[in-house]
Amino acid sequence: MAALVAARRAPVIIMHNRDNADPAIDIMKDIAAFFVRSLDIATKAGISSDCIVLDPGIGFGKTPEQSMIALARLNELSAFGLPLLVGASRKRFISTVTPSEPQQRLGGSIAAHLIAAQGGARIIRTHDVAETVQALQVAAAIREQE
Repeated sequence: MAALVAARRAPVIIMHNRDNADPAIDIMKDIAAFFVRSLDIATKAGISSDCIVLDPGIGFGKTPEQSMIALARLNELSAFGLPLLVGASRKRFISTVTPSEPQQRLGGSIAAHLIAAQGGARIIRTHDVAETVQALQVAAAIREQE
C-alpha cells in the first residue's frame, strides 16, 4: 500500500490506533513511537512528507483519559513537523466528563476542537461543521486581539 501511495503521490493520514486500550501506558510516548515507525515505513516507500498528515486517533484504542491527554499535549506532536488532524467530534470521552449521548455532545466536541486548534491541529474532522467553524473563527479573532 505504501508503494502505491508513493507512486500516486496520494495524500495519506497516519492515524495512531491500538488493538486495546491500556491505561498503564504513557499514551504520548506510544503515539510518538507509532509515528516514528510509520514515518520510517513511509520514507522507505518514498512517500513525500508533504503528502503526510498525522492523526493521534482520539478515541481509538485509548481510554477516555488518554484521549484527553492526547488533546491536552497535542503540541508535543508538532515536533514531527507535519500537519496534525484531530477528530474529537461526538467521541465517547466527552460523556465521561458530562454524561451524554453522541448527538448531545456538540459543546464538548467544540471545546475539544478549540483545544486541538490551540495545540497545533490544522485539520479538524467534525460532524457539526458550521458550529465548529464559527467557534474556531471566533477563537482566532479573539487571539488576534492579544
